[in-house]
Amino acid sequence: MTLILLHPTSLPRREEQLSLAVDAPAPLRLARRLAAGVSGTDLLDRLRALPPRSGSVALAERVDSGVPYTYDHRLREFDEHFGVERVDVDTDGVFARSLLVAYRSLLEEGLASGTRMSWARWSALVSMLQTMIVRCAGETADLPVAVRPPLLRWHLDPERRWRVGHHVFFVVTQCLIVALQSFVTALREDDDLAGARRGLRLATRLLDASSAAFVFTAEFGANQYHHTVRPTMEPPFVSAGFSGLLSPDHHYLVRLFAEVRPTLRALPADLVADHAAFVRALGAVYESHKYVCARFGGDTGASLRTGALPAVEVLHALKLARTKIVGRP
Repeated sequence: MTLILLHPTSLPRREEQLSLAVDAPAPLRLARRLAAGVSGTDLLDRLRALPPRSGSVALAERVDSGVPYTYDHRLREFDEHFGVERVDVDTDGVFARSLLVAYRSLLEEGLASGTRMSWARWSALVSMLQTMIVRCAGETADLPVAVRPPLLRWHLDPERRWRVGHHVFFVVTQCLIVALQSFVTALREDDDLAGARRGLRLATRLLDASSAAFVFTAEFGANQYHHTVRPTMEPPFVSAGFSGLLSPDHHYLVRLFAEVRPTLRALPADLVADHAAFVRALGAVYESHKYVCARFGGDTGASLRTGALPAVEVLHALKLARTKIVGRP
């Protein structure tokens, strides 16, 4: 199961750049069909009909950007572990295609294995993928969530759920980068208050989706995690210090937070309430991550990254640091 993603430095920086070009016919046709409304019975059939990406995949060794980012061996190892390949040019609708593939994987896994998540939380995740797909089709309508998964089945494959969940999380994180970059561009370059508000509110909804993705990813038992999943993230399978914090998209997002900090600190009064909602949603993402870690013993056991401090303590410190970066003085 391979997911092809753009390097975060190549993601759109304006909301109008989301619309697919005519040189990406397959993703564009499918995105338009979904935007027009597809019943739950036809949805997966249409998603499964998406043809493979045409042409070869050229992996980039290093991508330069205004936001510090180097695709080094640690980030490359992380991608290889989770079955991700990177490209630095959005040919054949790579960004839209990744949304469609993640959406398909989420629905297939949800229907096959179920979930314990509430309908509200499932909808928060699914509706955001739908929203971004619709925007790639040049539309803005919000679609109803047409697929309701069954209750979680205990025989799910933990490795598959772990990988599918991470693929969904990577795509949602890329969408969050797009939303924040659109917000900054609208405010700094275009003096577009309405566009900035749309970007900030979209980012908040995407953070809610990220929280749901964390929970969905880890819906299996602690024994399955410790005996099946965690060993693959330790030597000799990967280098010492392997961690989810080495995701290239998360790596870039954290640096983007620092880049947008001056803009967030000088917001117009009309955006203060939206900004507060964004900060709360970011804190909730870390709380969801802490919840997942605690379920797997991370409230007492050492994290993969530090090997000393409990994972929940590490995440709490990161929550305080990151919400401070994007908060108001």
